[in-house]
Amino acid sequence: MGDFWKTTAQIYSTLFEKPKMTQKLLEKPPFKYIFDIIMETTKQTGYAKGLYTNDELDGNSYDNKDKKLLFLQKIIDLTSMMLKEEIAAKPTLIVIGLEPENTNQLLIQIYRAAVSGKDSKFYVEQVLAKIGACPKEIGQVQEHNKKPEQLNSINNLQPQQIIEQQQQQIYGLENELKQKDAIIINLEQQIQALKSQLKQIAKES
Repeated sequence: MGDFWKTTAQIYSTLFEKPKMTQKLLEKPPFKYIFDIIMETTKQTGYAKGLYTNDELDGNSYDNKDKKLLFLQKIIDLTSMMLKEEIAAKPTLIVIGLEPENTNQLLIQIYRAAVSGKDSKFYVEQVLAKIGACPKEIGQVQEHNKKPEQLNSINNLQPQQIIEQQQQQIYGLENELKQKDAIIINLEQQIQALKSQLKQIAKES
């Protein structure tokens, strides 16, 4: 299957001893393994602290696909904002074990963000602020719902800080839209493939 897993193994082995970085697990990372890697990374570096609720920090609570997708989407959004990079890995594909190369690349990006020395607190707040609002409502709804003390805090910010906050919010929204576009394109390709198969079957019958 290639050596795409080796870099992941090498870098994380410098950060912690467990979970073990093994070829078998990294060639097709199961959700629980990814979960353990992220939890230990947070423990060692403080990266993504506060991103997950107490329930989400319990590895035994992931009894359905939706919970796993939300867990992965949170860390993807956070890492994308931190690095200002697009993330190729898709939660829907990760949970079913597809495109392990992209999953390994995601783990590498998480590592880079974790050891970058940047405080992830601001970006964690940005990710959490997106939860519960539709993409087109994000920003407008959140601004409307801000408490007076939050608005005063914003008013006290320097122009450069306000600009940086807005840029991060814009980048996060753009990245989310690109991810949704990629999913739509993938579904359209699957539909076209199925149509072609049906046409072929009709010709042969």
